[in-house]
Amino acid sequence: MKSLKQRLGEIEALGGMGNLLFWDKQVMLAAGGHGARKKQMETLALVAHERRTSKELGDCLDALHKHPDLRAVLSPMEAATVREARRDYTRATRMPKELEVRLAALRSSGYDAWSKARETSDFQIMVPALEEWLEALKEEAAAVAPEMRPYDYCLDKFERGATVEKIDAIFSSIKQPLIDLLRKVVAENKSVAIPGWSELKFPLDSQKKLGEKIVREMGFKLENGRLDNFGGHPSTTPISSPTDVRLTTRYLEDNLMFGIGATIHEAGHGLYEQGRDLEASENGLIASGPPSLGLHESQSLLWERSVGLSREFWSHYWSRGVVEAFPELESSLGRISHEDFYRQINVVKPGFQIRVDADELSYPLHVLLRYEIEKGLFDGSLSVQEIPGVWKAKMEEYVGAAPKDDAEGCLQDVHWGMGSFGYFPTYVIGAIYACQIFDAADRDMGGELRQQVGEGRLLPLREWLRDKIHRVGSVYETAEELVELVTGKPMDTGLYLGHLTTKYADIYLNDG
Repeated sequence: MKSLKQRLGEIEALGGMGNLLFWDKQVMLAAGGHGARKKQMETLALVAHERRTSKELGDCLDALHKHPDLRAVLSPMEAATVREARRDYTRATRMPKELEVRLAALRSSGYDAWSKARETSDFQIMVPALEEWLEALKEEAAAVAPEMRPYDYCLDKFERGATVEKIDAIFSSIKQPLIDLLRKVVAENKSVAIPGWSELKFPLDSQKKLGEKIVREMGFKLENGRLDNFGGHPSTTPISSPTDVRLTTRYLEDNLMFGIGATIHEAGHGLYEQGRDLEASENGLIASGPPSLGLHESQSLLWERSVGLSREFWSHYWSRGVVEAFPELESSLGRISHEDFYRQINVVKPGFQIRVDADELSYPLHVLLRYEIEKGLFDGSLSVQEIPGVWKAKMEEYVGAAPKDDAEGCLQDVHWGMGSFGYFPTYVIGAIYACQIFDAADRDMGGELRQQVGEGRLLPLREWLRDKIHRVGSVYETAEELVELVTGKPMDTGLYLGHLTTKYADIYLNDG
């Protein structure tokens, strides 16, 4: 086991180096450095592939597999590490080296193509990269998991055990109720927005200080991470969890909640990474990481929505956060109550196009659209060239309006440029889990969680999550198992729909 830990630790270190190179590419890299960075990432991917497929690693795993009573001598985290390492090794040894290098190059060139395409709002710039990604991912699936359909393989990479049938079942249970509720809210034609709010300008430096204040009080340790403001897609990059976790966000002068919401969201991801078992992480126990991206998203969405979009949160952080952070706006903010602000940040925006800034009610429909397009690309019913037209038609059907151009539409997300097909469903899985986990935390805290949030006491929730979710890692093979253990029931879409119905009925459909 000692030899296995050492080898896995080296592989994890190489992964951290790759993450560092990509973080630097996003945040710091000079404009002329992209060609060299692509070569660096290709070289590192090749070295990592050699380590992941080495005969020595295979021998370690074979010896452990032949042990007559392995579970009796290993801790649960060690046993899970052996399980995960065997799975990773099997898949890695099936991956052709040339394809591994090609995928690494595509991650770099695909990101660059997406960035240029979005900047010019020209989808055609992205077409070659997307077509190459689809071809490469199908090759990967055929080589690594020939027993799986290519899109099932992509889904499973991000959410262990996910298949088209399972994701279809989730969306079929929530799609029509969400569309009906959204239409009911829109038909009410009730204005809950603050008059003149969109005209206020919030200085970026003050937003940055407010964002740092909130993430610190959530329990994110900036001495073990960073929070950078840059113009791209907000992200969380673990360099060496839990001791170096880097967040990026984007503040907008005319949209306070875009930046604050993104910061809280990424800090939720960051808390998961900083909450991992330090000793296990430092000793090559790869099962200290999360079992799925859906569970990771549950942590970011729990903080962003269950906490950060709640009435209780802003009963504290309106006066002690926003009003204090922007003294130059005192004459305007002084006339606004925390209840006004709560309603403002939960305004339903019919026809709004941008997923990351969509209201909580419309958001899952944005994800559904992307899932349906991905499914079509992989089953052959949709071509890459058809994406913009299908996107516009589905946005019209689901949220009531089509995007004005490609940048506002199918180029708004970085995921496809990076080859992350199969990722989008984890956002809705995460949202459903977030409601369940928050409900379980409140139950375990004697129904006092919302009161604690209203008093600005966020650390008890952080500690509960750390104990129940973060430190557990992947001891359980799937997120489904862990969520059922923590909450006492399997995935509950009814609880999720009930949360949205109650919340938006209170804001829009009830008198007052």
